Amino acid sequence: MASAHPTVAPNATAALHAALQTRGFALDDFRFGVASATADAQSLGMPGGLITIRCRSTGEERVYPFGSGSAWLGAFVMELGAGHFCRAARMPRVPVPGIARPSVLQRLRAIGRDWSRAFDAGRALGLTPPPLTSPP
Repeated sequence: MASAHPTVAPNATAALHAALQTRGFALDDFRFGVASATADAQSLGMPGGLITIRCRSTGEERVYPFGSGSAWLGAFVMELGAGHFCRAARMPRVPVPGIARPSVLQRLRAIGRDWSRAFDAGRALGLTPPPLTSPP
């Protein structure tokens, strides 16, 4: 991920890195740049300027107001959730070695064993319901 302004880059890079990585996007597929605020941008309420995020593989580009008090990261994350950049390159999934997930049947059997143990423990402690009797 590259940036145009090194003074803004550390915070913006870390935030974008975290947002993209948690969603499985390839980080090197995204570029961003920060355009400093002009007098026109400041009059529109954008004191920090604009941040542009571009996906290299799709060519999609989004622009957000940047600066103190702006919610550009929240807007970016919401657009990721809404499907923007959905065709961007993804990180390859690496399987975890040595851990095999049990089948559905194995998991159901384990649940049955757990329930059986719980009922046996209840009976051993005398936690059985009183016998049903008819009213007098």
